[in-house]
Amino acid sequence: MHPLLAAVPVLVAVVLLALRRGAVVSSAAALAAAVLIAALAQAFPAAALQSAGAYAVLVAEVLLILLFGMVLARMLEAAGAIALIAQALRRAVPSPLAGTALVVFGVVPFAESVTGFGIGVTVGVPILRALGHRPTRAALLGILGLIAVPWGALGPGTAVAASLAGLDVDAVGVGSALFNAIPIAVVAAVVIATCRGEGLAHIAGPSALGAVTLFAGILGANALIGTPLAGVLGSLLTILVLLGWFRLRGGTIEGAPGLPGALAPYGALVAGLLAAQLLAALVDAPLTRALAWPPIWLAVACAVALRTLPGPEARAAIRPGAARWVPVGASTAGFMLMGWVMSATGMSGDIGAAVAVLGIAPAPLLAAAGAVLTGSNTGANAMLAPTITSLAAASGTPAVWAIAASNTAASFATLATPSRVLMAVQLASDPEAGEAADGAKISRAALLAAGIAAVAIAGVLVVLTALG
Repeated sequence: MHPLLAAVPVLVAVVLLALRRGAVVSSAAALAAAVLIAALAQAFPAAALQSAGAYAVLVAEVLLILLFGMVLARMLEAAGAIALIAQALRRAVPSPLAGTALVVFGVVPFAESVTGFGIGVTVGVPILRALGHRPTRAALLGILGLIAVPWGALGPGTAVAASLAGLDVDAVGVGSALFNAIPIAVVAAVVIATCRGEGLAHIAGPSALGAVTLFAGILGANALIGTPLAGVLGSLLTILVLLGWFRLRGGTIEGAPGLPGALAPYGALVAGLLAAQLLAALVDAPLTRALAWPPIWLAVACAVALRTLPGPEARAAIRPGAARWVPVGASTAGFMLMGWVMSATGMSGDIGAAVAVLGIAPAPLLAAAGAVLTGSNTGANAMLAPTITSLAAASGTPAVWAIAASNTAASFATLATPSRVLMAVQLASDPEAGEAADGAKISRAALLAAGIAAVAIAGVLVVLTALG
């Protein structure tokens, strides 16, 4: 297939998004274009159709995680749990800006490492709103916390990339942790620049400490323990280090009435999922693998919220939370299915072959674009890892470098996906108060941050290749 024809679905999505037609319309049109082109070209191989079932399970998993995650976030917010947690954070930090650094470099990466698929945003954005940030800033800062995505949901996206490239997953994880220094640095710079007007001294120090600790924690955990738990342990270390530093600077870490109930759903989610993952690793059986499915534990967290949070507010928030999920789920499914069609029919490979003459530099850029389109590093890796491996062989780049760099660029670029931005906007906005986040402004800032990181990662990869 001609590369320009293969690129039509991508161009359709880009044009419609640029025209502000919305993520749902853009994803549906791009998916329709991909299916139409594949059908006219008779490009669906039998092997692709055989893989459709497994990919359908992945799509269902992502949609259920988004559903339960958004419902849980709304339940906790409606019942006042988020406000209680924010109050506890206020007491534990010397200023709201210090708490902002804790959320961006600790809380969101931790939640994302446990559940994946952008659920860290559903935890971070409401807390940032409770800390006093206006909707647009809260939404932007919340998605900037997606800097541990290579280890999100205990690292399936990284495992997919390693498997397709024939590499050791821990080697790819360590490489991703090294390249992840670039996205972390970009986020630190944006956070400091965004919040400097409220007091540079209050945001610069905590952000720098959080960034360095997160990088070192994830790298060390990946090298010593392995990829799956690296994000969980690295972000947990960051939370503890920042809280300890804040304690030395006047913060007080203490309980509050109702706080155990507010934290109970998160505790059930983290403890249950980690225990299930450990059981699945020790006993490989269909039942243990099923118990380790993240949507199960998000559903359990919702059930715990209904049991532990006082009043009818949590139950009343289920319907609004589900309603807000509909556009997010529709656009996410559309982009994921479009990515699968392009991968299964060889369209992504045709695009990759067309840019092979440019060497290894396009690899992280292609991966980042793939992540924006598919909505996950898992989808981008599934779509492009074979192409990137071919580019690495043609340019003389070690495959582990190319895959790690591309995995990192794709993972960070997920913060700019329309579905992530839409979810953050939905969570940050308060229609009753007449406060709405500026989705267009957030999209531009997220795309700029993702683009800067991808270009920098590509540059480092080219230099490493040249040095041999």
